[in-house]
Amino acid sequence: MYQHILLAVDGSPTSDLALREAARIANSGAILRVLNVVESPLFTFLAVYGVAYDFEIVADAAREDGRRVLAAAEAELVRQAQPGVTVETHLLDLTQQGGAIPDAIEHEAETWPADLIVIGSHGRSGVKRLLLGSVAEHLLRLSTRPVLLVRGPQGT
Repeated sequence: MYQHILLAVDGSPTSDLALREAARIANSGAILRVLNVVESPLFTFLAVYGVAYDFEIVADAAREDGRRVLAAAEAELVRQAQPGVTVETHLLDLTQQGGAIPDAIEHEAETWPADLIVIGSHGRSGVKRLLLGSVAEHLLRLSTRPVLLVRGPQGT
């Protein structure tokens, strides 16, 4: 079965569903690497809000939130996973170099190397999907390894 499972989390309810599924499929001896990607605030805030802000304050807050998400995910996986499953976390910081989250997840999966990527998909459609995009869908198209998409509640 899968021995190196990369779980991408963002702290959302859909991400929590993906976490539960990753815990369920990881057998004793497997390593579950929990990944949170911190995107560049330059991309996020200018693209979404179009406002001026202090880059470092926003980047620091994003990194802190990423660490919080990872700590919560690690604690939950330790509670839910089978005995013998190793849980490790990794914060991938794109605040300085930029880049797209799906590309960063695929690069992490390649260099680690992962046998499987687990990620939640919000299942948006129509205008919501167009405006908000889909990290999971982009990752699914570019990944060179199996990707398990865990669907969240419709329209979240």
